[in-house]
Amino acid sequence: MKNTRNRSTYILTSVGEKKIIDTLAKECINPRNRIKWIQIQLEYNGVTISRDTIHKILRKQRAEEYAIKSVFVALKILYEIDIDSVLASKDISVTDSCHQDFFPVENKGANFFGRDDDLKKLNTLFNQHQKIIVIQAPGGTGKTTLAKQYLDNHGFDLVLSLEMARETENITSVETIVDEWLKQYFQEELGREFGITLIRFKKHLQNRRVGILIDNLEPVLDKHGKFIQNHSRYLELLKILADATVRSFTIITSRECLFDDRVDVIYHYYLSNLSSSAWQKFFAFHELEIDVSLLEEMHIKYGGNAKAMHILVGSIETNYEGDATAYWQENCTLVERGLENLVVTQFERLQILNPSAYKLLCRLGCYRYQDIPQVTEDALLALLWDIPDQQQCIYIIRTLRNLRLFEFAKGKYWLHPVIKEESINRLKSSQEWEEVNRKAAEFWRGSVKNIRTIEDAKKAFEAYYHYECIHDFENAGYVLIERRHNSFTPDETLAFSYHRSVGFVQITSILDFIIKNIKSQYIIASIYSIKGGINMLLGNINIAINYCNKSLALANSLLDGFENNKIDTKYDDIILLILKNKMHLSICYINSWELEAGLNILELTKSWLATIMGKVSPSLKLKIKRYQIHISIHLAVIYSYLNLEKTSVVDKFFTKRLSYGVLAQVLAKRLCYVVANMETLLIKSGVENEVDIDIIVWRKIYLLQALGIIYKNLGNIQKSLIMYHEVIKFSQQKTQFYGNTNPYMLSLESSEAVKYNPEHNLFVAQALTGLAELARIQDNFQEALSQHSESIKILNKINANRYHLGAAYFQLGLTYQKMGNFQNSQINFEQAIIFFTEGGVPRQVERVQKAIQKIITPPKRQPNFGEVV
Repeated sequence: MKNTRNRSTYILTSVGEKKIIDTLAKECINPRNRIKWIQIQLEYNGVTISRDTIHKILRKQRAEEYAIKSVFVALKILYEIDIDSVLASKDISVTDSCHQDFFPVENKGANFFGRDDDLKKLNTLFNQHQKIIVIQAPGGTGKTTLAKQYLDNHGFDLVLSLEMARETENITSVETIVDEWLKQYFQEELGREFGITLIRFKKHLQNRRVGILIDNLEPVLDKHGKFIQNHSRYLELLKILADATVRSFTIITSRECLFDDRVDVIYHYYLSNLSSSAWQKFFAFHELEIDVSLLEEMHIKYGGNAKAMHILVGSIETNYEGDATAYWQENCTLVERGLENLVVTQFERLQILNPSAYKLLCRLGCYRYQDIPQVTEDALLALLWDIPDQQQCIYIIRTLRNLRLFEFAKGKYWLHPVIKEESINRLKSSQEWEEVNRKAAEFWRGSVKNIRTIEDAKKAFEAYYHYECIHDFENAGYVLIERRHNSFTPDETLAFSYHRSVGFVQITSILDFIIKNIKSQYIIASIYSIKGGINMLLGNINIAINYCNKSLALANSLLDGFENNKIDTKYDDIILLILKNKMHLSICYINSWELEAGLNILELTKSWLATIMGKVSPSLKLKIKRYQIHISIHLAVIYSYLNLEKTSVVDKFFTKRLSYGVLAQVLAKRLCYVVANMETLLIKSGVENEVDIDIIVWRKIYLLQALGIIYKNLGNIQKSLIMYHEVIKFSQQKTQFYGNTNPYMLSLESSEAVKYNPEHNLFVAQALTGLAELARIQDNFQEALSQHSESIKILNKINANRYHLGAAYFQLGLTYQKMGNFQNSQINFEQAIIFFTEGGVPRQVERVQKAIQKIITPPKRQPNFGEVV
């Protein structure tokens, strides 16, 4: 056995320590688990090292070089002797001086120094049940870093973050922010009123420990420290966050004081600059030799500003080979005190020494860093379009990173607010402002192929803001109407996808702005169609019909112009826009009980498509076939409803009424075939394989829902039961679902597979109402009432629109009516009338009023089954 007592021992240097730390941080390893994780990596390499030895290595204590080298190999880090470790006899007192800040028990960042007292103060305030803390200090002091450090490591169930835009005109409304938080983190749907939304948000904060960061508040404050008029509703959010019953803890950072007496339970904490000892530790950590008196001079010159400290170290390391004395001798008389002046000096120096890096730094000011707060390296490379050499581009990025002129973490980049301001100012004063924004817009447009998550929609929408800021409204409009795949449809417009993230108010404002500033009739027609679809989702049926008709009129005019060679819009695009509008109109007419109008538009559409199918391209023909399935669905539903109608016209022509039933039966059989062969039919229609699974599942659910209605109306209770139960089964499948949905409204929450929550599903709610109707038909009233109750509970949970709520209450009223409980029947009928009136569907109101007449004058016979929505 070898004697190891006389073997030389080594100690990890700060350089080697940093390499390990950076690797662990990249792997997101909790500091408390780091030793166990390293042991596992070692075992993968067939090496066994004790926990004690690993602990010694990480604590920079004596260990054999073999053990240190093995750790580096296991972590896939290049090991360099005498750089990553040194003989234990060598003096490493300098590197040990910053050890306590570098690898503490809590998860501090590698560049986080000198804030232990501030962390303790925040913890004291938290324990004193302070709900909102405003950290105030000038730019670059480290407000955001401190806030994130505390919130990320205090054991909150969830941390929410809001970074305020620097430009007032780009500030996101508080309504949009809260809607997005509720949707993305609490699986709540968008509220109809902000007050109700806040109540729901408050309820979640009462049940969970949530940390909240509101970063850079000052753009929404006036010179007196009050909220500016356009964003005064942020006060309503702060009142919720300050409530004594919530379990949340909110940190606000601001360069300016918040002095708004409308909310007074806020603690103001003024953050001082870093001490000279913190600067000394930071320089030691980066192994920069510097005379203490020189460091003190730097510290005084820049007031201990944290960002200035980072920039100085980056410049010394990169431009002066680590010689701080040489740097200061050259620069001490060239700059004035303050971070802003240091930043200006760095820009000017970079412009002389590395013009390409300077250009990139200025160009980076074009990105908003709001909805997408950090960008990938691809976004940086997109702004280096004029440098063909990829390696040179990477070198430029690394140069800026080494100079610490932009922030970097986990593969993402962003600009500090002070540097962003300087970048924007210099970019705007250059000749590149327009070109850079065009390149950025092209990058975002090409970066998202399919809309699978909220993040995808936000990324794609960034292109709009780039075109808008250079007043290229035509291209901004095209961004809005660009179609992409999502999990239900292969051709949804970006504006339609984006509205689920930002809400109705913001997207409507954007759409209205573009309409006022463009001439393209095709874009205007497309925007009208989008507004029609969104209003349909919200239950504003009459408004939706109006917009769809306006869009249809423009689209038909474009089609005439195309046939006369007067426009350059693509033929396929015009045809698809016309079809989309007609499908939306047919749904609106069914929901508003304008069955004859719905039948008319569908039959005319069917005839029109028959005349053009022979002269369209194969790709357009495939897309039309998908719409033809929807035409069959809507026709079958209308036929089944008309089969039940007891109007004088229908009674006069009994054979006509009979034919509606026959037509509904024929179409229902065809649709059953479609359900059974959905995958094959979609592949034949050209749908891309990557989204087939989601499209298949959702279209099956939509079709099964329609078949449940059709068979119920035709009196086939057994088949209707099967269809409704299938809807519920498929809706609860474990697949790649995206939240609360109907066929035209998919909530994009996560790209991860999750088990679908039936409480967040409109289809399940509608299926339960259908099952309740079937139970009523069979006089199974207790089961019917239970299913009605569950359906309405879900509809309220998902904040369903007025039409869906009105329909559910109407059916509950019919059930109570058949039970002979006329008082409860009247209550629910009145509730249905309220919702239908708000939704602007007078024919549905008439239906309810006719049902009420039956209460006033009860019929002598039992009503026929199948009184349906």
